[in-house]
Amino acid sequence: MPEPVATEPPSATSVRALGGSPWSGTDAAEAHRATHGELEGQHWPVLPELPDRGPGADDVGRSAALLHELPVDLQPHGWRVSPPGVVGSGMDRRRAASFWREDAHRWADTAGAEGVSTERLAVRVRGPLSLLGALWLPGGERVLIDAGARRDVAESYREGLIEALGRLRETTGARRLGVVLDEPWAAAVLAGALPTASGYRTVRSMPRDEARHVWRELFTGLRARGGIEDAWLAPGRAGVGSEDGAPDHAALAALAAEALPDAPPPSETGTTRQPVSLMLPVGALEGPGSTPEEWGVVAGWADAGRRVTLRTAERPATIVRTWDRMGMDPALLRRVTLTVGGRHDAAVLRRLRTDAEELNARVGELLG
Repeated sequence: MPEPVATEPPSATSVRALGGSPWSGTDAAEAHRATHGELEGQHWPVLPELPDRGPGADDVGRSAALLHELPVDLQPHGWRVSPPGVVGSGMDRRRAASFWREDAHRWADTAGAEGVSTERLAVRVRGPLSLLGALWLPGGERVLIDAGARRDVAESYREGLIEALGRLRETTGARRLGVVLDEPWAAAVLAGALPTASGYRTVRSMPRDEARHVWRELFTGLRARGGIEDAWLAPGRAGVGSEDGAPDHAALAALAAEALPDAPPPSETGTTRQPVSLMLPVGALEGPGSTPEEWGVVAGWADAGRRVTLRTAERPATIVRTWDRMGMDPALLRRVTLTVGGRHDAAVLRRLRTDAEELNARVGELLG
């Protein structure tokens, strides 16, 4: 059984920073020291993922290595579910699994060297829709083309991820574990925009009912069996354009809302806490590069009492002004998490932390 995780009272709610993955370069020791040092305490450090270390260190390889009783191997076109009859793990999967073990032990060693315990720790993995889009069948086509294969891989991924989180908790001693489900290809999978092996056609779109079920089953399993009370869903639109008819962020957020598990029972304070935070990229409200539609989604999600994570380069003063212009309750800003896109390093994490602290201070001034 997963260890019970204490819930925080409303008075402890504050803006948090989320960062540490993917990390620039190959210096894993520095990545762990910097992530632990900059985001320990009230923030959410993410177990550093260093793609530059090579095959198996990338997000697809790390996620594929978690599949339960489904061997995978690396081919020129990408990660493949191994042919029937293959027993055990090949070199590629063993390499990816070794990165998980090394990173977990390195995190524990870093915390031990600094004489501190790990309050919070998150891991970043591919969301199930994007993993289904990235994996290939032995016959040379994407897993997405076969409904039975989609079901088997989704179930295997759920089981494997829950098992991996248990090992991570045991190794690191983290009091709270979180999971970032990165779904860069969510829109492409739902729109049928990913190319087949030949490149002349695209794979048929995944039914929305199936996508909703896959997300919901994973959210529910993570909470009920994995002891996870903090998860982030980042549905993206990589690989699609405005002409593809692919779902926009509003449509993706609506589907995510339908997939949310039932809220847990009220705490002793009488409050409930939705464990899934929607992560969206946001820029300015107006002008070049503005994202008014995404801000509208953020407003609706927050108004509904759900948590939001802003992937943004906007400064705290701009975020507060935007929040005010949308007519939002400033108290809801305290439930926001801040993160940034792209590769992370020590300087990025330092800015994330200071931005979260500044946003907290500005909200405190507004609320008196």
